[in-house]
Amino acid sequence: MLPAVWAATLLLCGCAETSTVRLSGEEAYVPRHAEGYSIYATDGASTVIEIRNPWQGGDSVRTQLFVSRGNELPPEWFDGVTVAAPVQRAVCFSSTHVAFLDALDATDAIRGVSGAEYISNEKVRERYREGDIRDVGYDTNVNYELLASLRPDIVFIYGVGGENTAVTDKFRELHIPFVYIGEYMETTPLGKAEWLVPFGELTDRREEAAALFTDIETRYDSLRMRATAFAERPSVMLNAPYRDVWFVPGDRSYMVRLIEDAGGRYIFAGEESSVSRPISGEAAYLAARQADVWLNPNQAGNIGELKTQNPKFTDIRCVEQRRVYNCTRRKTPGGGSDFWESGALHADRVLRDIILCLHPEAAVPDEEGMYYFERLE
Repeated sequence: MLPAVWAATLLLCGCAETSTVRLSGEEAYVPRHAEGYSIYATDGASTVIEIRNPWQGGDSVRTQLFVSRGNELPPEWFDGVTVAAPVQRAVCFSSTHVAFLDALDATDAIRGVSGAEYISNEKVRERYREGDIRDVGYDTNVNYELLASLRPDIVFIYGVGGENTAVTDKFRELHIPFVYIGEYMETTPLGKAEWLVPFGELTDRREEAAALFTDIETRYDSLRMRATAFAERPSVMLNAPYRDVWFVPGDRSYMVRLIEDAGGRYIFAGEESSVSRPISGEAAYLAARQADVWLNPNQAGNIGELKTQNPKFTDIRCVEQRRVYNCTRRKTPGGGSDFWESGALHADRVLRDIILCLHPEAAVPDEEGMYYFERLE
């Protein structure tokens, strides 16, 4: 019965008059930094969102979402998902989706999340405690019966190493509309943040989303320009070993871009790639001894935990000088991190934090102290 209801909703059937639209040949919004989506105008009020490269290795993948307004129908050739705007009922499989909706004051549309214990947003956590938002599970443990009962207009999902066909095939079987959100594939902080605009498109708040993003962009660029004046460019190491293997990001990755924009030098530079590569713990240790600053040492909450992981860390200069910082200042009791939630949107806040990590003496505006990061003691 539910699939029939969705079909009726998605096809916009009913008493209202409908019309089929065509693409106008113009973009309704032209991204300045994001590379993973386009928003195309039609000859009506509706738009088409095209999502590109939504997961690693998905360079040739293209999916489309028809955002219908005024009961308009998609072009005859269209074979993607259709959803009426503004979205009234949404399910978020990533906490970043929650952050984008929150920025647009649209969390009321959220009916379900995946992994509620990892959500930082207090409004969503409160509604979850009250039973107004449900946890639909994740990976191989998705509760499809519960998800179907929520009657979502759209489910926001993400891919990592490929399409999760076990999940998406079930969605298609149940006629549950979904869209891949690929902000994590963006290699620049502002590229990630600009994914706010597709969420604005779906909530009928595109202009508001574009204005909010422009504000973030302006603050980010101001901080970046300020960092160019620093005489010192400290060397920075990232992450920590897992089972004696150290995964280090490539030069075209998100965190390395932040380090450069904050006035730092990445100690593992030289690999022109946007993905992480494994190196041995010993090789990483030898390089790390030269680092001035250490960022994001996995789950370490203090210097003692870091030394317990590997006694060799005791001799690293940045450890001795207490210049180790982790993005653990805003954590949930369940282990979630707001850095990985709202940090995807608030690129300016993240850059400000990293400037303070690399240049503690820097005079930067607005807030006192760091927002996402903290120094390990």
